[in-house]
This record gives sequence, structure tokens and C-alpha cells, in this order.
Amino acid sequence: MRINELDPSSSPLAAFGWQLRERRRRERLTQEGLGALVGYTGAYVSLIENGKRRPPVEFVRAVDRALGAAGALEGAWWMLGHTAFYEGFPEYVGLEGNARRIQVWEIGISPGIAQTEEFARAVHESYVQRGAVTPTQAAERVGVLLGRQASLYLPNPPELHMVLDESCIRTVIGSPAVSARQLAWLIELSARPNVILQVMPFASGSRRPYRQPVYLLTMHDGALVGYTETHQRGYVERENETVAGWTDDYHRLQAEALPPADSVALVSKARKDLCNMLPVDSAKASWFKSSYSDSGGACVEISTAYAQSHGVVLVRDSKDRDGSYLTLPATAWGAFAGAAGSGVFGAV
Repeated sequence: MRINELDPSSSPLAAFGWQLRERRRRERLTQEGLGALVGYTGAYVSLIENGKRRPPVEFVRAVDRALGAAGALEGAWWMLGHTAFYEGFPEYVGLEGNARRIQVWEIGISPGIAQTEEFARAVHESYVQRGAVTPTQAAERVGVLLGRQASLYLPNPPELHMVLDESCIRTVIGSPAVSARQLAWLIELSARPNVILQVMPFASGSRRPYRQPVYLLTMHDGALVGYTETHQRGYVERENETVAGWTDDYHRLQAEALPPADSVALVSKARKDLCNMLPVDSAKASWFKSSYSDSGGACVEISTAYAQSHGVVLVRDSKDRDGSYLTLPATAWGAFAGAAGSGVFGAV
């Protein structure tokens, strides 16, 4: 059977068809075999794979399940026929969903593939408020973002290496609480065996090889693909020499950035700084004395009133209730309380 060559850069439909074909081949299914699994003919699957027809969402969800794509295909489907995306971005998303390795350099904001839904909605709400996109377009963008993240939940997820400029962890999006939860997710994500997180500190900014976001993909056949954006459009780069140059620069970027452990420590510090910015009313915080205070009057009081809504615990000196108080991440206080209870700090 003759297999038609498909250029995923030719149209969003072609990009979707290419992604579907690649996923089907990786599962060692024929078009007829996939069609039988989802209740369509092999000829219909061929039409979709060759970019000749826009599939209904029912088909997309069925093949998503059949191929174990965890929602990635539905995320790509959102881009078909919509105008919320830069030229070049639909092609990139199709490639990203099939990559073996994803390498990211981002400036000013956490990369989309690592954003919480709450954070992503705050980002795109700001675009709506500025009149850059419509509410419908913002919803489309968030839907695609969640689809992009689906590959991270597959049994064999891609390697994800993120090098973030320090501005990504210092910029407040939505609110300090939203940004603090986004940083908590970055820390949690970095603990996965397939994820590496590094931060390029402000002090090293002059040694950055890039001045714009750059994404590098390593495909399962070893091919390298690059992607970057301007304010007007996105660019998918396949020319070997150009992408090889980007890759060399990325290796230099990795060497200049903080090591993963130090990077996570810096993200944790940034999160604590955000927690101190959270608006709380200490007078309405329902304070109670900590069980780790001694009997000699050296007491601390804590409030967990904002643990659920803000993710923080307030701590103050019980002898100076009108004085200042500490705002600690609830996880940090829980770790301290657990350590104190187990005797790590001696008798209490």
C-alpha cells in the first residue's frame, strides 16, 4: 500500500493528521485496525491522517482512548479551524505530542507544558482584559494547553528539561496565591524522574545565549526540531544546521544555569516570598497556641485559617499579638511540626 507523504506545516489539518498517523504507527496499528477499534472505516482514518477532513470530536476522543494518548489528540483538535493561535504553533504542538525529549528555555512566564490550569486561565484572562484575544479564544488556548500536558501522564512520558529565566519564577500572574501554587507545581513536577528543572539566575543574565523562548524536540527517529516565537507568529525550524546551533546554545545554557537542586531551592524561596505577599487579615485568623510552646511563657501561636485558600500558616509571638507575624507555606509548617513531634530538635 502506498503511504502518502504528509507535510505537517502545510495546514492545521495536516498537523493533526500527521500526529494521528505517528501515534497509530507507534502502536503498530493499521488504519483498518484503528478504525475497527473506534467504529470507523480504515478509509475514514486515512482521510483524517492525510488532512483531507476535519474529524468530529467523537472520533478524536475515541482514537485518544484507543491510542492511549491521554487527551493529547483532543488538545490538538481544538486548534482546527480556530484563530486563537500563532501561525506555526499548531504544527509545533503536533510534533511536541510525539517527541521523545522536550527541551525548554522560557523567559518571563512558566512554560505552557508546565502550567497549572488555574495559572493558565489567569494568563489568558489578562489577554482578554487587554483586548488581545476574545474569551472564546482564551478558552481554546487553555484547552490546548491541557491537551499538551497529557503526554506527561503517559506510561512512558517524554523527557522534559526546562531551563527557566529567573523572571519566570518572580513574575506574579493572577495573584500571589495563584503564582505560589504554580511554583509549588513546578517543584512537584521536578521530582519526577523524567523531568529536570534548572533556573538561570538574574546575576547570570548576560551569559544567556538566547533572547527569546526556544523549544527543542527530539523525535523518536532521532530528528531534531526547533521552535520559537515573535510577537506576531511562531516558527518551526527543521533545517539541521540551524537546529544543531540552537542545541549547542542549549547545552551552554544548561552549563550556565543553576544545578537542579539549587534551582529547586531558588523556586522554593520565590514561593515563600510570594506567600509573604498574600493578603491576610491577622485579626480574623483564629489564632491558637502551638503545642510546641514551652511552659515558661515562650509561646507561639499559629493560624491555619488560610491553609486551604492560600496554602499558608501564620505564626506569631503570643506575647506580642499586635506585632508582626510570619507567613509560612503550610507544607513547610507541616514538615516542621512533624520533625518536632518526632524529636528531631530534642525534647519539647
